[in-house]
Amino acid sequence: MSTLDRQVGASADDIRVHWTGSAWGADYTVVQVYVGYYSDAWCKFGSGMRFTNITIPKGSTITAAYFTIRCDSARSGTECNTKIHGEDANNPGQFSDYSDYSGRARTTAVVNWDDIPAWTLDTDYNSPEIKTIIQEIIDRAGWSSGNALVIFWDDHDDRSTHGSGCSRRGYAYDGSATYAPKLHIEYTEPPSGGARSHGYIMG
Repeated sequence: MSTLDRQVGASADDIRVHWTGSAWGADYTVVQVYVGYYSDAWCKFGSGMRFTNITIPKGSTITAAYFTIRCDSARSGTECNTKIHGEDANNPGQFSDYSDYSGRARTTAVVNWDDIPAWTLDTDYNSPEIKTIIQEIIDRAGWSSGNALVIFWDDHDDRSTHGSGCSRRGYAYDGSATYAPKLHIEYTEPPSGGARSHGYIMG
């Protein structure tokens, strides 16, 4: 088994998006990745995170995967409910604005991260298992080792309680290059000259 660890490495490699009550706003220079509810004018928060140089060969089997967020603002509201997707793309670029963010195709695979417990300042929190999302990306026909991938983490469906503290906030790259979001993947490579297909190795 092999492992891969990557971290958001540039300002435009993460972005924060929210609903103002009348329009969507987005900014990739903010200091936080952010999900959940703050107020009726600041809600449906979500974030995108781009990880580069994913050196996983096509045909590999993803055995485990998760991302890690370092809390930059403690929140304890108990009904923070979110979803995780990947971007359904071979090698996605950096973020620019809301149209760019919203226009990106999402993976069919989705993982709910609901009832997120209270977060403590400067503590790391791991997402649930997201290997199905990573597998879908790696299985794309145009995937090549060394490409970038994007993970979306959001409450754009407005499923979090409209109450104090029902958000979760972590450092974005512009908040701390040291504590920016991280991605951990464990995988098994296909045999040399082979490719994984529906659980069989095709030579």
